Amino acid sequence: MSKPFVFKARLKVADLFHHANHIEVFTAAVAKRESLEHFLLRILGFCALSYNQRTFLNQKSDKSYPDVWCENDEQKIVLALYVSELDISEITRLCKLYNRLLILTIDGENWYKEVSSHLIQHHNISIFSIKASFLEDLKTNLTNSMHWDILIEQNSMSVSDKSGYYQTEVKQLC
Repeated sequence: MSKPFVFKARLKVADLFHHANHIEVFTAAVAKRESLEHFLLRILGFCALSYNQRTFLNQKSDKSYPDVWCENDEQKIVLALYVSELDISEITRLCKLYNRLLILTIDGENWYKEVSSHLIQHHNISIFSIKASFLEDLKTNLTNSMHWDILIEQNSMSVSDKSGYYQTEVKQLC
């Protein structure tokens, strides 16, 4: 696949955990230095938080903003989602910067074991992990037109499109 790869996204989100159903329609592109896995995690993270109408997706890979964030009425970021395994110094900095920090990883259990002892001091962080095989399935059947039906439940997420149905467990590590 040549980058940047542009997608027309039409995402029907059924969030049973937050009792929300809505449709998100936008155009998104894989950034020049972004992996397809990171891009897909950003989209999935956006869907998980999109029950909040003040949720934004970092479309420009602007490093001064999280991958996904929620703002309050004063346009202050109150919840920040990053979709990568961060080092402890970066986690500490971000926990001070935002009211709530979420991290979404791929098979992040080993990374979490390494950093977990340093996270005791942070009470505003949650870390979630999804299976790499789920992202591989999504990548394999990805087209320029992302017409996805997304179901979010307590500990799982599923995506269906014209090619198939994909489901993963979402583990909350902390």
